[in-house]
Amino acid sequence: MITNTFPFIKNEPLVSVATAQKNLSKQFERGLVRISKNGKSLGYVISDEAMEEILEGIEASNPRFISEMKAEDDDKNLTSLEALEKEYNVT
Repeated sequence: MITNTFPFIKNEPLVSVATAQKNLSKQFERGLVRISKNGKSLGYVISDEAMEEILEGIEASNPRFISEMKAEDDDKNLTSLEALEKEYNVT
């Protein structure tokens, strides 16, 4: 269940449908908000930023994604900051 993986989802503000309808854009400013009717959760309003964070969390928890990222880093020809400082005489 997703709430076991991302427990913060169950702790988000609960807003009634009527309140959300009055000013929907305000709900997006809050990030992730649960919408309710008669005290029962119906769904979520999720801002772009909150959705990106959720997707990053899902990707980061996926072992395949992590191994692909490590492989990509290994393929890059990276130079340490110390080596660049020496090369350009920066102290």
